[in-house]
Amino acid sequence: MKINKNLVLGALTILIIGCRENTSKQDSRNLKNNHKVDSSNPSDTKETKNIINKSFVISCGSGCAMTYTAESIQSEAPTIKVKFKVEMYLNEKVSDTYYEVYIFKYDTSNNIIKIQPEGKNENVLENLLPDAQESFKKFSIDLIKDKHLEIKSSDTCIEESKIKLRYDSVRISKKVKKIDSWNFSPTPTERLKIVLYDPIISNEEEGYFNYGFLVIAGGQYKVETQNIVRLAKKNSPYSAFEKIVFKNNFFTIEQHGNNSDYSTYEYLTFKYENKVFYLHQYSIEYTSKNNPDENIPSKKWFKKDFGIVKLENVSPTFLENLQSK
Repeated sequence: MKINKNLVLGALTILIIGCRENTSKQDSRNLKNNHKVDSSNPSDTKETKNIINKSFVISCGSGCAMTYTAESIQSEAPTIKVKFKVEMYLNEKVSDTYYEVYIFKYDTSNNIIKIQPEGKNENVLENLLPDAQESFKKFSIDLIKDKHLEIKSSDTCIEESKIKLRYDSVRISKKVKKIDSWNFSPTPTERLKIVLYDPIISNEEEGYFNYGFLVIAGGQYKVETQNIVRLAKKNSPYSAFEKIVFKNNFFTIEQHGNNSDYSTYEYLTFKYENKVFYLHQYSIEYTSKNNPDENIPSKKWFKKDFGIVKLENVSPTFLENLQSK
């Protein structure tokens, strides 16, 4: 029986095309479920490079900021592993560079449910400051976008890294610890929450105190103080932060201090006015270590002494300079 040559060629063509389509579909599925990025691979796609270049900036305390830049990404549903290059800035200069790996875990609807440092039983969405949590959340949304990890490149983080960093020259670690919190209503219609954080300063061998900061937030309002709250270290024989007192639209930080001749008790009072906190009064009471019964006049400074100063601009150096007036 003679076989038609054209029919044979046609059948082979259909088989080849079908095989290629199946192979292409299988490769696509494999690529989707096992997407791995290596920053050293010269064949990275444009989308991959955008992912690797994606970065964000978070605060690690007053005067301290860190830039997280994604360097490699490995996906295996329902998690994505990201290796970040972390650059820490103190006083507008890079003080340290290191690498960290985080595991991003999603639910079946691609919503982020946990961001965990590799090898640690911690959750960024619970342990970090609200701003840092939000930065990681935004990154996680871009990461899972369209399920292809296609992330739009952004220059925002470059601009943010140029912000002027506040503070006065202490070494601060990236970790913070929540100490206490208070609810505050400076007006009948506004509800604010004040949270005290310890930035866990790394120079434990120096002095008896750490210096914490406050984060005040409510609605669209948010402000962060510099490190002005004195916190006693474990080895300190002295008291430090005592309490915060609230009255109408004022709040006062009360804390103990120490110098060579005197024990001190400080009052930092702030006034809330037109949705801004201003320094209202600063005062210090002194007690002689040699003669506790000695009557030592207290010192007080008012607006006429320091002018109009916002809460976020009050620093330890500012207060020290004020005491010399």
